[in-house]
Amino acid sequence: MSAEQPQITIVVPGRWHAFDLARELELLGALHRIVTNYPRSRTRRWGIPDDKVVSLPLSLVLTKLAWKLGGEKLAVQQNFRINDLFARKAASRLGSPDLIHGWSGAAEPSLLAAKARGIPTVLERSSSHMLEQCRLLREAYASLGMRWEETPRATVERELREYQLVDRVFVPSLFVERTFLARSFPAKRLFRNGFGVDLSRFTPGKKEDNIFRVIYAGSLGARKGIHHLVRGFREAAIPNSELLLVGGMAPETPQLIGSPDSRIRHVPHVPQNELPEIYRTGSVFVLASIEDGYGLVLLQAAACGLPVIASSNTGGEDFLAMSGGGKPLTNQVVEYPAGYLVPVGNASSLATALCELASAKIRLSGKRVAASGLAQRDLSWRRYAGENLREYLAVVTERSSR
Repeated sequence: MSAEQPQITIVVPGRWHAFDLARELELLGALHRIVTNYPRSRTRRWGIPDDKVVSLPLSLVLTKLAWKLGGEKLAVQQNFRINDLFARKAASRLGSPDLIHGWSGAAEPSLLAAKARGIPTVLERSSSHMLEQCRLLREAYASLGMRWEETPRATVERELREYQLVDRVFVPSLFVERTFLARSFPAKRLFRNGFGVDLSRFTPGKKEDNIFRVIYAGSLGARKGIHHLVRGFREAAIPNSELLLVGGMAPETPQLIGSPDSRIRHVPHVPQNELPEIYRTGSVFVLASIEDGYGLVLLQAAACGLPVIASSNTGGEDFLAMSGGGKPLTNQVVEYPAGYLVPVGNASSLATALCELASAKIRLSGKRVAASGLAQRDLSWRRYAGENLREYLAVVTERSSR
């Protein structure tokens, strides 16, 4: 191990938040390399040195081809085969690190290679425990009379094996942690660390109109609870209000939104650098997801001065608690200085929170201040990487003392 910092190899099939982590580990002197299916032309945008990047682009090309030829259904069906191509190749490109940090679903070959070499390992699981995720999504789609495109059994089984292979599973929220504990996973092998946000990009701004604008950003599918958000917005019936849905449509989106409504607007997917301008037009940001390990959009919106309303399955509980203690209101709503936590799948509770926020300008103003104040806390990716680094060191030390 390095005399200064443990050297970390990241194995990730895609980008996720791994590029932010890699950049910060490099600045902290702890990045050995990152193995990804993105080209170096993309990793350079995050300031990751080319000589620290192993690019294995075939799986990315095949994933895009699957989406083009057969949409989400074909992409899901071929997910295991495509990820397996990356995973097997990545296992031979690990270098000689002190620890390997792999992303769930494509880490098993690297974890096995590390085990054979006596290298400690951790696994990133940004969503709920795989079995709980499948259950939640299966039930959510069934409640809508729709069939969820099941995660391939091979993918599920691989993830379950990965959980058992590693020294730690890294999770981002209490929600995710609880799903692991519910499946009898040992608490001592879980490490919880909330994500970061780019505070140089997401900053407050002045709202220019008097419309009570509810904003959501992300995919417009059942997993994100769009149907609950729309129902809650309609039930609240707030005068001079608007619901702005920002993101790509899913096959089920028209059913989730329902009948046309002039107060509900849709803006297609926009690049990250355009989101701050949209957030600044809002009064509140809502994330009503059925299953969402830790919604980065919550951090982004709050950093732009928006109060947030989050379901209990989003990581919102962790985030809102940073602003102060929660106070129970009616209809199972819990109020925090920077927003509200509502039960998952409860449109009526969401409507209660919206009405509560819209009923008094002074309350809305106070929550905007509290939301902006959260950005004064250390929500940076540097903090996130630093917390990870301390846990890496603990894992390496544990392994070396055995």
